[in-house]
Amino acid sequence: MIIYDNKKAQTLKIERNIDINEIIELITDKKYLDILENPKREGQQVFILSYKGYTHAVPFIVDKEDNIVIKTVFPSRNFHKIYRRVQNEI
Repeated sequence: MIIYDNKKAQTLKIERNIDINEIIELITDKKYLDILENPKREGQQVFILSYKGYTHAVPFIVDKEDNIVIKTVFPSRNFHKIYRRVQNEI
């Protein structure tokens, strides 16, 4: 199960025009480009996915009940430079 904070989801929609339900659908359908360990946060991983034509990072943790807990979603210039080649090959 994928869970998130409703208030954070509203903030993402307003400030970044990111629909958390679309992000969840991409993750559920395994349409992410990669899953990485987050070097800045121990125990946290990051989905890398293409959303609205740009590469986004989706940091998350897995809780004690094995739920994926999405922390936030943001466009990533650094990951876009790396993964746009992969996106073009798909």
